[in-house]
Amino acid sequence: MDEKTAKAVLTLLAGFDGVSAARISADGRLVGAEGFLASLLAPGDVSPRFREPTWAELRANGEDPSGPVFRGLLTLSGEHGGEQAVNGALWRGPDGFLLLAERPGDDIEHLSKATVRLSNELAAARRELAGAQGDLRLREEQVRVMSFVDRITGLGNQRAFNQALAAEVARVGRYGGPLGLVLAAIDGLEDMAGRLDEERADDVLRCFARVICNETRKTDHACRVADNRFMLMLTQTPPETAAGIVQRIRVAFAAASPGMAGTAMSASFGHADWRAGDDAAALSDRVARALAAARAAGGDRVERA
Repeated sequence: MDEKTAKAVLTLLAGFDGVSAARISADGRLVGAEGFLASLLAPGDVSPRFREPTWAELRANGEDPSGPVFRGLLTLSGEHGGEQAVNGALWRGPDGFLLLAERPGDDIEHLSKATVRLSNELAAARRELAGAQGDLRLREEQVRVMSFVDRITGLGNQRAFNQALAAEVARVGRYGGPLGLVLAAIDGLEDMAGRLDEERADDVLRCFARVICNETRKTDHACRVADNRFMLMLTQTPPETAAGIVQRIRVAFAAASPGMAGTAMSASFGHADWRAGDDAAALSDRVARALAAARAAGGDRVERA
């Protein structure tokens, strides 16, 4: 590297942090330095400062005009003792040598900054993952809830009713107490569905569901368990009180339904009360037989079993 190029490099590197340059004569004397090498290599003979490799070893390297005669880790001693390892490259020129060096500490600083950046990115990714997991749990809960809900009426479905009935029958079987079960069907719904569009037919189902909800308590369970089957479980309700609730539902639906179907509608009900020894299947069977009897008798009535 010629004198002009060496001076240009020194001038260029004067404004850079972490990267330093020094010009050294062929006999090992410091000609000029910039950056941290200016404090590490004091004026005068600097050849003893080179510990690994030594200055003699560096000078012995052959001249290569296309690149540095040395590139790698240099161990330099300070003026007052101690050693400093630097990443360096040494070029030979007609007037001596040009040394370019970078502190390993700068690499550590760069690595530290990169580590902080990656840590921040990792934290952000974890937050994003936590948010996604929260959304997933929410969606799973929504799916779980929807798996117990009838799409048209918003009442519970067969699955929801089976669980509720099994739990309530087990409870009354252990502790006693009244329990009424009602199975209802809208009279003529199957024939009506053939002459009404699907949305109008669904309006009738929704109307019946609203009437049931209006006439029962939050502690009762109302579910649509089939196309035209509604189950109602009246908890802690004496038999005569339960019978009155069912009659109110029948009358209220007849009054509310004409606007839905364009004609008066009615419903049939089977009603059974829990008896000692009943399980869920036995109670459901008796209420189904009661509904069949109500429909066979012309509908628009309540039959008790």
